[in-house]
Formats: sequence, structure tokens, C-alpha cells
Amino acid sequence: MSSKPYKLSYIAKYIGASLDGDDIEISSMKSLSSASNKDISFFYSNKFKEELSKTNAGAVITDKTNSKYFKGNKLIIDNVHLAYAKATDLFAESTFISEKKGLSPDAFISKESRLPDDVRVGPGCVIEKNVVIGKGSILFPNVTVLSNVSIGKNCIIHSGTVIGSDGLGFAKDENDQWKKINHLGKVIIRNDVEIGSNCTIDRGVLDDTIIEENVKLDDQVHIAHNCRIGKSTIMGANATIGGSTIIGENCMIGGLCGIADNLVITDQVIVSPVSFISKSIKKSGKYSGSAPLMPRKDWLKASASYKQISKKDK
Repeated sequence: MSSKPYKLSYIAKYIGASLDGDDIEISSMKSLSSASNKDISFFYSNKFKEELSKTNAGAVITDKTNSKYFKGNKLIIDNVHLAYAKATDLFAESTFISEKKGLSPDAFISKESRLPDDVRVGPGCVIEKNVVIGKGSILFPNVTVLSNVSIGKNCIIHSGTVIGSDGLGFAKDENDQWKKINHLGKVIIRNDVEIGSNCTIDRGVLDDTIIEENVKLDDQVHIAHNCRIGKSTIMGANATIGGSTIIGENCMIGGLCGIADNLVITDQVIVSPVSFISKSIKKSGKYSGSAPLMPRKDWLKASASYKQISKKDK
């Protein structure tokens, strides 16, 4: 956390909230349970009401409806979760990010790649030939970007991620041996994408793998060759997307989900964690389950039935 203190009035202005209380100095941001009188926290759900009643936080970000549950200093705003996200900007501190902008001398960067002056590349990164990276993007240490990859503006790629590797492409020969299919396509990543640690994004076989604007990937997500991930879609850790699958815009794919190859998932689909998708989804909505996938409301009914059957068998 940053050691620089901020007046509550400054934080309120920064996140677009109104101040209710004293204009004290805040040194850091903590959870309700661990906050001290020099910290700010946030509250947006009644399930944390007990923690709110016990918190020692110097201030809490909350909405008008829930502000009555806290008698101390408050920053009041409608969208608490977004305000919390903005407030973390003030207290974030990374040794790498806070360094002078530029390219680490411990990174390998091909002379045949194009990087603007304000791109930051951490130690241990490898950037091969014919890579293009947009303005304001950050590559944390030990990121590998293989040849013929395009990364947009203001992207963040966390440590250990590999972009542009070959996918699972093989054909059996007359001796029943696997013959490698060379991957001739590219990876194209649009603007404002954030990719977590140890993700793998395969290049296309003939066409390109495309990650659209504002996509957010958690750690250890795998995107296979020729996939297309729609604008503003977010994926939890360990999600795996099979080759040539297209995922629409504004989707939410839970952690540990598996999505088979050659599927099409429409816009605004929410898939619960640990679900397996084996067929295309044509209708927006919430889906859960693994055997088989079905609309979430149907899955909840089926789950209730499973429990009743289990009780009868005891």
C-alpha cells in the first residue's frame, strides 16, 4: 500500500462521491475487518453488516441506503463497487509500475517489433519479431510474446503469460503417428485488455485468435487457437476455451469452466464456476451445471430434485 496520505475530501472528489463527516487523512485501504482509523473501506451488501458494525475504519465508502448502518465518516455514492475500484488507484503501489517508464535491460525485444516510448516491459520478458504493442501498455516481468502478435493500447499483461504459442493441432499419418499442423495465424489483442498471470493464448492455425476491447482474464486462463472473445467479456481463473469457439460481448465465464471447441456463445451469457459447455448457447442468460449444461433456473430445480432423491435413498 502507498504511504502517502489523502484527505477524505480529495478521495471523494477523485471517485465522485459526497463526503459525510470529518475531512480526516487516510493512509491506506483495507477490508472492514482489518481496517484501522487511518484506513478507508467499503460496504455495499447486507451480508457484511456484522463486519460493518465492528469495523474500526476511519471512513467507509457506501451508498445512501446503507449509509445509516455506519455512524462514522462516509463517502456516499450510488455505485460503491466502481467507486472502490477507483479508490484503489490512489493506494496501489508496484515497484515495477512506479519505476521510470521504459524497457527493462533484462528483457529481450526483437528489433523487428514496434513499441511506443511509453510502453513498459519488465525484466525477463521476451518479445519476438513482428510484434506491435500500443501506447500505455504494461508487460509485467517474464511475459512472453511470440512473433506476429498485436497488442492494443493500455493493456496490462501479468507475469508468466505466453501469447502466440501454437495450439493443439496434429494429424495422424499412415504410420499412426501425429504430424504437427503449423500455426500460421496471429493473435490480435484490442485496447484496454487485462490478462492475468500464467495465461496462455494460442495463435490461429490459418485465421487469427482475437481478443476484443476491454476483455479481462483472470490467472491461468487458456484461450485456444482461432478463438474470438467478445468486447467486455470477463473470465475467472482456470477457464479453458476450446479451439475456434466464439464468445460474445459482455459475458461472464466463471472460474474452472470448460468450453468445448467450435461453439458459439451469444452476448450477455453468465456461466457459473465449474460448468462445462458442450454446445452453443443462443440465448442470453445465466447457465450452470456440467452434465449437461442447461438454463440456470432449470439447473436449480434439477439440483433440488437431486437432493430430494438423495434423502429418499438414505
